[in-house]
Amino acid sequence: MTMQKFAETAEDFLPLAEVGKMSGLEYMRKMMAGDVPSTTFAQGCNYWISTVEPGLVELTGVPDHAHTNAFGGVHGGWYGVLLDTCLTCAVITGLKPGQIQTTLELKINMLRAIPLGLEVIAVGRLEHIGRSTGVARGEIRGADGKVYALGTATCLVMAAPG
Repeated sequence: MTMQKFAETAEDFLPLAEVGKMSGLEYMRKMMAGDVPSTTFAQGCNYWISTVEPGLVELTGVPDHAHTNAFGGVHGGWYGVLLDTCLTCAVITGLKPGQIQTTLELKINMLRAIPLGLEVIAVGRLEHIGRSTGVARGEIRGADGKVYALGTATCLVMAAPG
């Protein structure tokens, strides 16, 4: 597991103009290495970036009691957070310097309940990167080999400010 850095305040994040000076792949590798802050949401959701390659980002996570719904199962939002993160990060790996992105659409199919305490890998793969959109697909797989969810994301690609 890499030791990611988390922002304590909004000022801890790099300004978008600074982010825009790097390629998306460079930015994601710096995030995984702890050189720039990772999403603060990852702390509360108990996941971390485990792999960054061109067009591929993997997260490792473990749901616990804090991630349950009113019936004691893993909340669907936890699936969504992992998939939104790995899919959009896969798109980020395809960005050129001067580009940033944001999620336009997220589609998730939950196939089965993730048992509490099971380590999972959320894998995002870049399928398309263009001038204005990026598309990724991926899944959540358990350490038990089962597929727990599938997802796709479409991202808006924009010019970084500055």
